[in-house]
Amino acid sequence: MAAGGEPERTSPHYFVLGSSAWFRGLAHEMHEVVIPLAMLPDTATSMTIPDSMTSMGLGGDFGLPVENRPHHGRVFRLSQIREAVEEFGLPEGEPGNYAGYQHRSFEVYAEVQVWSDVILDHRV
Repeated sequence: MAAGGEPERTSPHYFVLGSSAWFRGLAHEMHEVVIPLAMLPDTATSMTIPDSMTSMGLGGDFGLPVENRPHHGRVFRLSQIREAVEEFGLPEGEPGNYAGYQHRSFEVYAEVQVWSDVILDHRV
């Protein structure tokens, strides 16, 4: 909201920007949903690099490693995604196996948060 967003929900729907085979395999019965960015509402869509838990340093509350990078602690609006990716890039590479992944660097994917239910009506 501080960046000008207008969330329609108290908690977002979480997505990966692009695709991530590693994330898709993270939990049993995960499903992939493809939604073009152009279909998302600008005022109700945000992004963090990497996922919001890591970006906001919340892993430290659970004894997990906290990395301080220039893009951490920042939330980008949908209209800022291109600029954010150009400036900070996207995380590259996936951590491979899942054993102990939470104790390694978690620069794995960019997370898109959609603060609206409108996406449920526009699945591709």
